[in-house]
Amino acid sequence: MKYSGIPVIIIMFMLFSACSIKPKPIVEGVDTCENCKMTVMEKKYASEIVTVKGRTYIFDDLKCLNQFLSENKLPKEEIKLILVTDFYHPDIMIEADKAIFYYAENLHTPMNGKSVALSDSGDFVRIQTEYPGESKTLSEIIK
Repeated sequence: MKYSGIPVIIIMFMLFSACSIKPKPIVEGVDTCENCKMTVMEKKYASEIVTVKGRTYIFDDLKCLNQFLSENKLPKEEIKLILVTDFYHPDIMIEADKAIFYYAENLHTPMNGKSVALSDSGDFVRIQTEYPGESKTLSEIIK
């Protein structure tokens, strides 16, 4: 009897692809914030953490993300990625350390964090005209 290794290769490929660590698309009206337990209604304010094991924690506001991290609810060594949603392009998730953060008093975010993330400087110019405010660093947003 001949043995073919192809089924084994296919099964191994399926197992490894199922265990890949990647962000989970945020679904408005369905996903719940890990911190405040409210439903995410506008993903343009949302963010998420992906752990080294692939678990995803979703937040409805950067303020909730900050609070969750500041309360040490998840050890830092377990965090693989922190992703933020692009305010003007809510289907785009940006690695937090590559995002441009913006704070404005008249930005009405779900938990009143008044901060959003942007992916490019063109949108930074745009938001300044719509919501007078200031740029923030990642360390000012996530303390």
